[in-house]
Amino acid sequence: MNAIHNAILECRTNSPNDDILIDKINQLTDEHGSSIYQAVFQIFTGIELAPALAQTYWQEIVLHRQQLAFKLERKIDLLPCMYDYLSSSEYALNSPRLIEESAYAEVILQNTHDGLTKLFNRHYFDKLLEQTYYSARRYNNDITLLFMDIDNFKEINDTFGHAYGDTVLIQVAEIISKQKRDSDIAARYGGEEFVVLMPHTESIHGYTLAERIRKNIEEVFSNTTQWSSSVTISGGLASYPQNCSTTSELVLRADNALYLAKGAGKNCISLYKQEKRRYVRVVYKESVKIKELGFDSSPVYSGESKDICIGGILFENSSSLEIGSRIQVSLPIAEGKPLLLIGTVVRVESLANGNYDIGMTISFKEMEKIASTKIASFLQNTL
Repeated sequence: MNAIHNAILECRTNSPNDDILIDKINQLTDEHGSSIYQAVFQIFTGIELAPALAQTYWQEIVLHRQQLAFKLERKIDLLPCMYDYLSSSEYALNSPRLIEESAYAEVILQNTHDGLTKLFNRHYFDKLLEQTYYSARRYNNDITLLFMDIDNFKEINDTFGHAYGDTVLIQVAEIISKQKRDSDIAARYGGEEFVVLMPHTESIHGYTLAERIRKNIEEVFSNTTQWSSSVTISGGLASYPQNCSTTSELVLRADNALYLAKGAGKNCISLYKQEKRRYVRVVYKESVKIKELGFDSSPVYSGESKDICIGGILFENSSSLEIGSRIQVSLPIAEGKPLLLIGTVVRVESLANGNYDIGMTISFKEMEKIASTKIASFLQNTL
């Protein structure tokens, strides 16, 4: 829709009179169909009409202008004819007013675009998504949706301040705008989340664009001296009709794919797949040490890990542990430097060999709290 609006405004700017403007607008229908007339009423009058009704009104307004010109024996500007027709039609435009085009454009910009990044806002994006979906369903076309999130954005704000965070958002938005195609629709979905809607695009071609955006963001923030830290994004892709049948499902599944990218370690793009697990798991077979938290006298168990992900770890243990108990697991990541994970037991399953599979979710807040306590204790003892 943004391309159609720009085309109409360009016709208006480059037309020396209204007769030529009318001809140019009619010619645009060969490329864009009746949605041209819908956009004409949005731009010239600020009202919303269905495309078919807008086309009918447009044709009647052009005829109305010709009739007025004949009766008055002089040419009549298009806009007064539009207002006169609408004021006397079934639409009943009761309170028309004149407004400078630049002021009207500013109002439209505020209602449709995000004030910080200048991308479309979520409210307007939702409308464009519905329009694109109905067009794709009618003409049997593909749609791919890319859902993106700036990695560790809270840490960026906490470390460098919100003004710096805003600058990052603006720069990321500019990169997205430059890398996307003219037919793609980019929006700030909320906070540090961005979306790109790709009409007439299968998932594999959408993945190519998503990777181009991701790599460009990584390169810009890592290779430019003005940035105090590297910035990366994670993204998830879902497609219609391959992965869904409605717009709500499309958004949900692109969001689910984003969580897969986060679980895979961030700074990557994931395609939607029917996976119940929220995080990508990696096979990891190592000897581990397990101990229950809060009890100094509790035994230390020797187990073997099976797989690990950003959200948790699965290990085999000779003894059962209570679901809900808080434990710490020591992993031999590097020689002499084990990694200590803290979390909650969420799964216990008995095995044929007498051992147990133990599933633990990782609690990063608990780990941060313990680390902060130890650092504070160290500082108190050394000052």
